[in-house]
Amino acid sequence: MSLLRVEGLTVALPPGGDRPHAVEDVSFHVDAGEILCVVGESGSGKSISANAVMGLLPKGLPVRRGSITFEGRNLLSLAPEAMRKLRGERLAMIFQEPMTALNPLMRVGDQIAEVLRVHGSGADAARRVPELLAAVNLPDPAAIARSHPFRLSGGQRQRVMIAMALALEPALLIADEPTTALDVTTQMQILRLIREIQSRRGMGVLFITHDFGVVAEIADRVAVMQRGRIVEQGPAEELLNRPQHPYTRALIAAVPHGAAEARAVIATAPVLELRGVEKTYRRGGFFGARAVVRAVHDADFTLRRGETLGLVGESGSGKSTLARCVVKLVEPEQGTIAYHGTDLRPLSRAAWKPYRQRIQMVFQDPYASLNPRRTVGDTIAEGPVTHGEPRGKALERARELLRLVQLDPGAMDRYPHEFSGGQRQRIGIARALAMEPELLIADEPVSALDVSVQAQVLALLAEIRARLGLTMLFITHDLRVAAQICDRVAVMQRGAIVEQGPTSEVFAAPQHPYTRQLLDSIPGRGWTPPAL
Repeated sequence: MSLLRVEGLTVALPPGGDRPHAVEDVSFHVDAGEILCVVGESGSGKSISANAVMGLLPKGLPVRRGSITFEGRNLLSLAPEAMRKLRGERLAMIFQEPMTALNPLMRVGDQIAEVLRVHGSGADAARRVPELLAAVNLPDPAAIARSHPFRLSGGQRQRVMIAMALALEPALLIADEPTTALDVTTQMQILRLIREIQSRRGMGVLFITHDFGVVAEIADRVAVMQRGRIVEQGPAEELLNRPQHPYTRALIAAVPHGAAEARAVIATAPVLELRGVEKTYRRGGFFGARAVVRAVHDADFTLRRGETLGLVGESGSGKSTLARCVVKLVEPEQGTIAYHGTDLRPLSRAAWKPYRQRIQMVFQDPYASLNPRRTVGDTIAEGPVTHGEPRGKALERARELLRLVQLDPGAMDRYPHEFSGGQRQRIGIARALAMEPELLIADEPVSALDVSVQAQVLALLAEIRARLGLTMLFITHDLRVAAQICDRVAVMQRGAIVEQGPTSEVFAAPQHPYTRQLLDSIPGRGWTPPAL
């Protein structure tokens, strides 16, 4: 008998949605000791299905029909008190964003102890908390236990969530996109950790993801969801290499393959040259010791006209800080940032204004960088109007740019919240292009997007670059993306560029140990997507 069996699950959406049901007639099972990956794009119903199993659906999303059987009991018929007792003891869940799932005011150790105490094991907490933190490979468990969540890195917070989920040794672990926002090396560590713990304890794991590289790394079986329905499921090896449904085939075709093709050497004149740039931050003070962090140092590079240079590395490596130094959002202490031979660093705000038109930036989170109170048309036209272009001409240009980024010009009067994440990223690109820049800096522009939307945005950037002759500085922690779009790559570690060169050469024969580590950590590196 299966550990978990979901049969004909149908969950309604509130009236006015794009479809009547969030999930419709969904059936799958998870056996003890296996990992089932549920794959699909945002809005496909993956998380709704998982929340239904955990009894965490909001009141506005009622279950219309179906059954969820766990260890022989129908979870949908359990009283709230019985369901609360089951959660934690036999069922546990790791959420996608640990910072919103952890209490920012409580120390990590107290939060894990609370799980034990609520379920009657509080007397053992002093011994169990350090053991659990050590079990998820966190360094210095005692110090971690005394820390608040904001003092930990994203990977450490995710490990704390896993420790909390495993506190009572559940039979079923549900992991909802637990590695989506993590660096490639941290992602690989988390995946190996989940696989190791699952194998050691014989748990069943329901793993939700949109990344087929992750699927290739850990899945025993796969279920593919589209618009609330499961369109294909089966053994991982079969589905990854011989997909049958058109949607599955389209998702796999959109996966960046991670192999860099040799490109012609670009020998045009330099557009941007960085030499000796240094940026430091000082942390601590008052009652603690002050620490100096060298965010950027030894990060020299040259970017030539028409070239795309990829800055790759983990969070905290200095990529975004270096890019922000170029556009003067951050002021470095020393060094030269030469744009066509003119050093931008000493320029005053007034002297910098003409260069702002020629150097534009696309940010990682388009929703945070778009004004929610301004229409899309006004947002795109704002830059040119500020620089003296007549408003009517700027708005007409905005319509042309919406067409260029493959959006309906009728969207001019809509607001950012009315668009999907991929559409908002296109709006961010249109806004940057409105200034007709020569140099475009793209800071993690696709890291939070579904694989198919990611492929569309990357293809769009490549097309725009070819059409407009753009020069790009492309920042990413995903080496598969860098392989697809970059002519050259520069690998950053702890503020310094440790290796750079043509993308195909760096990927084929990395020289620095850190570059080799990054390449070895690409999820599903041993899997080659089939030609579809």
